[in-house]
Amino acid sequence: MTTGASEASSLLPTNVATAFSTETMEPPPQSPSRFSFAKIAGFCLLAAGAVGVGYSAWLLDVKENTESSLAGTPIESSEAHTIVELEGKSHGKSKEKNQLSTCEDGMYSKRTLKMAYELPFHSLFKDTKGQKKFEASSVTVKDGFAYAICDSSWSISKFGDELQPFGEKNVQIGDPSREEEDSGYEALFIDNDIFYVVRESIQSTDKTYHAIIEELSLGEEAYEVVEQCPAEFEFEGDSKGFEGAIAVHDLNGTLTVLGLCEGNYCSESKKDDKGHGMVVAMQKGVSDDGSCEWKTVTTISIPKTAFFADYSAMTMDKKGKVAISSQEESQLWVGKLLGQNDAGLWDILNIAFDPDHKDKLFDFPKNDQCATVYCNIEGVHWIGDDMILAVSDKMKSKGKQDFRCFDKDQSVHVFVLP
Repeated sequence: MTTGASEASSLLPTNVATAFSTETMEPPPQSPSRFSFAKIAGFCLLAAGAVGVGYSAWLLDVKENTESSLAGTPIESSEAHTIVELEGKSHGKSKEKNQLSTCEDGMYSKRTLKMAYELPFHSLFKDTKGQKKFEASSVTVKDGFAYAICDSSWSISKFGDELQPFGEKNVQIGDPSREEEDSGYEALFIDNDIFYVVRESIQSTDKTYHAIIEELSLGEEAYEVVEQCPAEFEFEGDSKGFEGAIAVHDLNGTLTVLGLCEGNYCSESKKDDKGHGMVVAMQKGVSDDGSCEWKTVTTISIPKTAFFADYSAMTMDKKGKVAISSQEESQLWVGKLLGQNDAGLWDILNIAFDPDHKDKLFDFPKNDQCATVYCNIEGVHWIGDDMILAVSDKMKSKGKQDFRCFDKDQSVHVFVLP
């Protein structure tokens, strides 16, 4: 019994271990059957009292540390919970002394989008055509239906924007395995009933990297590829190409694609230099031999108020109000594009973001610990003056993202701006 007490006491706080020390625990003088019940009861009360003292002291210490943390003072205990810096993860507490976190400064509701409703892609379709993942990358809306693409699939998801689970009209259009490789679809827009999908950046035969824009004619269950044309704009590799795109028409009515680069400077090597986002304006040209190419007309700098490490999606309403999302920052920037006339046509060579506009920056909602949970927003589309439809990519595996990113990935969301 002495040996057991020593082992138990080593696992207890000092004040509790003292109460269980071998000096205070004498063996019973008689057999267990004749051992006094009163002694057993007294021993239990003594142990409970010692544990209570230790627990009370610990609880008081936790209370003081919590109050200190909420006041902006870091917890000094070496056993305080630490969080490893991961992509798609923000911290609830500020590292700077006496500085409140973004969730504690009293302005959270003023700058945070309100989630209206959402649903995982898996819950939309009765027939997923064998797909087990939905790495959503872009979304648009036409005639009361939303259309979304995934960079891992060649099919197009069609569903009602009310997000009815397993709705009869929610379908997958096209063969998800149209080709052996992943689609690389990253942007989707519609112009004159033609669906345009942008493959982010594909290596050509001359070893250079260019986006490819496909024109699709959609049916009820399948689609036809009308034309495939590469973009003239060259990227450094296959991972930081066009991540979003919208359609406008120039003063002559010519279709012009505004392609959003994922990386700063449209670059992989300079992608970490925040605040240098770019949009590339392109128009399709056809050569004498019938080959086509989306020629670069001009580039448009995104204001530094969109101080992002990446640019994951873009949408614009009929009045030129633009929203751009960032996956890594879990934020949405809203600005205004200039250059549109009263007829809705655009002066492409003079198109620019309004420097006098009061740009706004919104956070996607945090969890109750002020941690980022919307880590993979890759598609956005206006569905009202103050409402955004969004889609999320699959969470990155192998520890590249925090586990809290899992709950919201591969989903469709509707947010309301404050």
